[in-house]
Amino acid sequence: MILVFGGTTEGKKAATLLEGLVMPFVYSTKTNIPFEETKVTSYRHGALNEKQLEDYLIENSIKIIINASHPFAEILHNTIETVAKSLQIPVIRFGRKLLSKTIHPLVSYVNTYDAASELLKEDQTLLALTGVQSIKRLKPWWQNNTTYFRILNRPESLAIAKDSNFPDKQLILGLPSSNLKKEIDLIQANRINIILTKETGNSGFLSTKIEAALKTNAQIIIINQPKIPAYFKLVYSVDELELLISKTITL
Repeated sequence: MILVFGGTTEGKKAATLLEGLVMPFVYSTKTNIPFEETKVTSYRHGALNEKQLEDYLIENSIKIIINASHPFAEILHNTIETVAKSLQIPVIRFGRKLLSKTIHPLVSYVNTYDAASELLKEDQTLLALTGVQSIKRLKPWWQNNTTYFRILNRPESLAIAKDSNFPDKQLILGLPSSNLKKEIDLIQANRINIILTKETGNSGFLSTKIEAALKTNAQIIIINQPKIPAYFKLVYSVDELELLISKTITL
């Protein structure tokens, strides 16, 4: 049995591949999302600590883990590495190729939210494209400065925003887009002059976000993608994933 950590574009691609190969697998996400089970697929949701993951792997006879979760899911990555390494279960990381760094006066790269916060100025209106989980992290800023967050329009995300007492009228509900005009219109409509986002690669439409910022003369701060654990074997395409699965099963 294969365990796929998904909830991303890469997760869906991995699931489609395994279904096509008629290979039994479990698709796992942190929150409950619509996912159609098939004869070769089962679905689970909910965060797992190290003990829970270890028990799950053993009880379900998991032989391979495909980690296609979000690149910034650091707690999950570390949990998978610790448990899989202990049980000697191979982990394939289906990741995203990073874009070349954009060199421009309006573009800054940082490693942490704290470093990003140091670049913010009180007279700026911020558009945060860093996900609902970052609302709590950035609370000291948005309590005193105009800030908009784009988050997914789903009950779990709205509940997190409400729990932090973030103003409803400053929530932008929706997904990132490759539509440059749409992104520019969003920036201009809300008079945004600084954007905070993550280094998500093309799957997260980072190039569109950067271009939209530059065309509106807005500053953009990009939080660098964290390094993946050394234990993971990294692939970037479905073809590479299929080949590595085949090699791993053979071994």
